[in-house]
Amino acid sequence: MPESERASSNRRPGIRRRWRRMLGWSALVLDHLKPVRVSLLILAIAVVVAIAVDQAAELFLIALWTDPSGARYLALLMTSALAGLAMWHAARNAYRLRYPRWPALQDERAAFLRDWLPRVLGALIPLLVCLGYVLALAKLPHGPCGITDHCAQRSWRALGLLVESALLIAFFVSRRRLWSALSHRVPRIGTPRARPRDEKRVWRVRDLGRFAVITYVTVVTLNVLTTVLIAFVPELLDGMGPLAILLISAAFLCYSGSLLCMAGDRRGIPLLTIMLLLSASLHWLHLNDNHKVRQYAGMSTHEQPALQPADTRPSFDAYADAWLKDRCVGHDPCPVILVAAEGGGIRGAAWTAQVLSRLTAITQQGQPSNGEPLFARYLFAGSGVSGGSLGLAVYVSALALPPSVDTTTLEARAQRMLSHDFLAPTLANTFFVDFTQRWLPGAWLDDRARALTRAWESAARREGMPAFDQPFSALYAQPGAPLPALFLNSTTVAEGKRFIQHPFQPVATPQRQPWTAGLDGSSWLDPRVPLSEVVLNSARFTYVSPAGTLETYLANPPVPNRMQLVDGGYFENSGSTTLLELMRLLRGKAKQQGLSLRFIVIHISNDPLMSDFIEQHDAAHPMPFYSAACPSVPGVVHEPVSGEAIAPLNALLDTRSARGEYARVQLLDALRPDAADPARGDMLWHFRLCPGNYPIPLGWTISTPVFGELGRQLDLYPLQAMGDALRMQLLPTR
Repeated sequence: MPESERASSNRRPGIRRRWRRMLGWSALVLDHLKPVRVSLLILAIAVVVAIAVDQAAELFLIALWTDPSGARYLALLMTSALAGLAMWHAARNAYRLRYPRWPALQDERAAFLRDWLPRVLGALIPLLVCLGYVLALAKLPHGPCGITDHCAQRSWRALGLLVESALLIAFFVSRRRLWSALSHRVPRIGTPRARPRDEKRVWRVRDLGRFAVITYVTVVTLNVLTTVLIAFVPELLDGMGPLAILLISAAFLCYSGSLLCMAGDRRGIPLLTIMLLLSASLHWLHLNDNHKVRQYAGMSTHEQPALQPADTRPSFDAYADAWLKDRCVGHDPCPVILVAAEGGGIRGAAWTAQVLSRLTAITQQGQPSNGEPLFARYLFAGSGVSGGSLGLAVYVSALALPPSVDTTTLEARAQRMLSHDFLAPTLANTFFVDFTQRWLPGAWLDDRARALTRAWESAARREGMPAFDQPFSALYAQPGAPLPALFLNSTTVAEGKRFIQHPFQPVATPQRQPWTAGLDGSSWLDPRVPLSEVVLNSARFTYVSPAGTLETYLANPPVPNRMQLVDGGYFENSGSTTLLELMRLLRGKAKQQGLSLRFIVIHISNDPLMSDFIEQHDAAHPMPFYSAACPSVPGVVHEPVSGEAIAPLNALLDTRSARGEYARVQLLDALRPDAADPARGDMLWHFRLCPGNYPIPLGWTISTPVFGELGRQLDLYPLQAMGDALRMQLLPTR
């Protein structure tokens, strides 16, 4: 045999041995990961959220930088330590059980894994919070010191998490020595436990020891009590902080999930798989749907609605006729302000409320500050989607305060109301109440959407705005000058149509169909439906707020009808389609009265990546437009090419933004400018957001620097000149 072949033959057994050794170690490590799979899953989700979810960046910045509260920072440290201890203790107990299917867990070669893996898992929790914070800082265009005045005071907060992680490791490693030293001084506390590798393996959870059993009983009891508390008063968690809620949820999930895994794995029963199949079956059969649309204030999201009472809502035709008759005196043409407020979560709400409040205050200069606001008087209607709907509702609710509201307080009132933490109650309900409901046959508990509306209602009441938990139509039953009408857009699941909600009796009749590819919400909604629920139907974010099941009883005998509603942005996110149809309706009403109208459209968008649709589609348009300091980027946009598997999905998702752009251009083309006398023709002002100096969040919580950034961008517009121009056009000339 040649020398080369003999050497190759000698190497083959060595290679095979190395491969067998590697495979053996891989199988050994894999078996050691199975008992702690719940903890690993929680950590994996946390890593994805910290790295890939932009909305989470604001949560880290609020918790560790912009929040001035030292108490909430300490609460964050305590909850991260609690989650770390829970993860360590659950993993440590998991390795003490005997599992017939995994004899490798007793292998002495992997003793260091059983010693150190629980310690590492526990210490990773504060490190992940710190990682999320560092990544959030990296996204700031000008660094954190450019957005707050607290660089020196708060730069140590991230170090607190690093110190906490180190202290956890030190505790895990040296706790036996500390316990031993303490036991010499206090003999009653007993001797310290052995190392995990030296501890006796047991067959039952109750044999883990008295301390472990008491801990599990305490955790399960606290889990039940916390679920009950959140089910009844979720708004109490407003101000606790979303990150603290997530950490507490992780601690409970780790303990409870680990306990289920230990009980099932010891007997070879896949309890988690069975529970997932049970939940999926209940969901598929609609046996635990607790996502009902509330038809009146006393209704829960888990009960069937009662029969609708007589419809006492005002008529849209009567409202429009009275509005034109009162507002058009002394005007030719008659100015009509319309607002389209785009979706975008809390940033859409804050931007919408801030723009409208500032325009109201500026146009009121020179007028009585507590009289009827001039801007609001000529604001006929607003069409909102998602967060834009919330901003419109906050603005109109503030206008409804008796006596006539001081226009200089509108912006501050809206900022205080929207600065509440709406996300913490929603997340708490998600991980405690809704999570529990998923395993229960039948609907018993209010869902996370109700937690969100309760948070809105509570924040509004604190600002003296009770309209949120009152019937939507009650805003328009008050004597005196009517408030601007709200048309808030949702989307139906089965047909993908717009669902237009408004405070009037059905506008669509067999003789008149104003909504193209849309349903009139008043034909389905109870006259007593609360304003908060109407806003929610327009703002049912994907998964954050579940699809709402709308059930109603119509005609005689009562026949149940059912549909599902999701966020209005699924159809189109601009609100322009509904506004265009309102313009057509109002033009028809004005023609009947022999009036000519001049539309002043305020379009409020909030996507920082969106270019200006006026400049893009009609740069020579004679309507006055004032651009903020973020001009459109010239050049061709090169889109990435998708693979054949995800290309259809990307196309379906991207058509949403394309429909919004189409609707905006249709609205722009429907206006009638007057080149000879621009003051008599229609006009459109577009208030848009830019990327700016600070990331503007999309979720349901917002911080003070975000309001500062919104105010800075709003100041870039020539608001004084715009206010003077509006005031000249709105004041009667005869």
